[in-house]
Amino acid sequence: MHLPAPKLLLLLTSLMMPLAGQAGAQEGPAALAGALSPRVLFVTSGGYWEESAERDGAASDDAAATEGETSPELAEAAPASRGYYRLIAIRGADNRSQVHLQHIALTPEGPELALSMGIDEINALGAYVTDMRPEDSTGAASQAGFAAYIYLKTDPTVAEPETWAVYVDEFGDLQVERSSN
Repeated sequence: MHLPAPKLLLLLTSLMMPLAGQAGAQEGPAALAGALSPRVLFVTSGGYWEESAERDGAASDDAAATEGETSPELAEAAPASRGYYRLIAIRGADNRSQVHLQHIALTPEGPELALSMGIDEINALGAYVTDMRPEDSTGAASQAGFAAYIYLKTDPTVAEPETWAVYVDEFGDLQVERSSN
């Protein structure tokens, strides 16, 4: 079964969200883990992203403002958003994996899903993801961006998986390529 991107995004969003009344942040990690869909195969997170009002294209129209400055009113109205990246592999109905890159926003209420997008270069392979790992497991990113490795098999009978690299640079640009290691 192949779903169009909007329907797949809706399905994935519903799979990732706990059901109302079933689990909430106040109920603790065990309840949240129990509410997670059994179709979730792997999740890894790391790196970070930041977006300011200027970067989002909301720069002030004030003629007196110089380039690179934001008016105090704009800074108050649209605070910078920031968060981290999450890479998730989900088992599809045909048992093949779908991989999605997500932006998790850090809000005063807690982490929130800000964006989720399929990794077309991986998803088009119709592969089985066997593992995912971040490039850096220290837990403290020194630069904006994200890097991870996805191990997958397009043929489940092959002994060794292929390695694919997913990179997001400091500007948020995504690059996916087969790793040469």
